[in-house]
Amino acid sequence: MYRYKNMKTLVMLAQKGGCGKSTLARALAVAALLEERRTVIVDADPQETVLKWARRRTSPAPTVVGIDGRPLADVLDTVAAAGPDLIIVDTPPHLRAVVSVAAERADAIVLPCKPTPEDLEALAGSVAVAQGRRAAVVFNDVPPTGGALTMARAGIVALGVPSCPTAITGRVGYPYASAEGLTVLEREPSSKAAAEIRAVWSWVRDSLLFTS
Repeated sequence: MYRYKNMKTLVMLAQKGGCGKSTLARALAVAALLEERRTVIVDADPQETVLKWARRRTSPAPTVVGIDGRPLADVLDTVAAAGPDLIIVDTPPHLRAVVSVAAERADAIVLPCKPTPEDLEALAGSVAVAQGRRAAVVFNDVPPTGGALTMARAGIVALGVPSCPTAITGRVGYPYASAEGLTVLEREPSSKAAAEIRAVWSWVRDSLLFTS
């Protein structure tokens, strides 16, 4: 089976909690797996949302690793030694030392953000941490109607960071999939939710990660 020669590290970073960061990390990991990229998620968030999801999951992939009080740099070194194609790091929703370490090790950074004033205000801090790395906003949990997304895209122009052309609409499929230890790509592969995740992954892959 073909393996990608250059390992990449993708960091999920958001200063504010509740933006769907962990859900997006899992979905992108599964999207990468479906392309036969060996993928590991490092759950560096003390809430261990991804680790708990992995315990509900029957499939052994993606591999999910916690830090268990260890320095994140040491955990990343151990994971990298196994030779995965992609490491996705789910960071805690606060500006702390582990976030800085993750950003330093990142090849690319995804900044999940809900289109609300509170999330947009918190985004500036995340953008500052991501400086020097390829980074982009992914708007998440977007209302299916109304102008929230348009206003949010306009609101980040001054930050000088791009946003993924595809936004993720808030849908009931996400909590149902999570409860079963799945992602929408697996539970409802023909759904609009799955189509959005595939589009986001394709853009992150081609525009941020595996670029020339």
